[in-house]
Amino acid sequence: MTESSLWISPLLILPGVALLILSTSARFNRLHDEIDQILYGQRGVDVPMVDGLLRRGRLFRNALISLYVAVALLALAGLTGMVAMRFERLAAWLPAALTGFAVGAVVYSALLLIRESRLSLGIIESHVRDRMKDSDNP
Repeated sequence: MTESSLWISPLLILPGVALLILSTSARFNRLHDEIDQILYGQRGVDVPMVDGLLRRGRLFRNALISLYVAVALLALAGLTGMVAMRFERLAAWLPAALTGFAVGAVVYSALLLIRESRLSLGIIESHVRDRMKDSDNP
């Protein structure tokens, strides 16, 4: 590993993590709008539907926290890499370890978002089934 890669490598991952944060935040905001529509809309509140939406919300929250932790770890890895270049007493393994933990946090977030996507499809299918029942009963 070259000296400059101690601090550059973790920072190269940041744009990808930032895109995940941006898209996850947008999906989280859409979930908020959907919950508002159900709670304050014209139709009655469907408790199982709201429970599913709240489960999605918890998955989004956990994924976002994990992604923010990844950003912090990557920034810290870049910082320690810069310090390690200046002071040889600081071991080069520290930036690599922090980068590894950050990548682990991104993987964990991805798994949470996969769970959320599956849950979201279940809710969409439930919406469709309810609509189909309503259209069959005039």
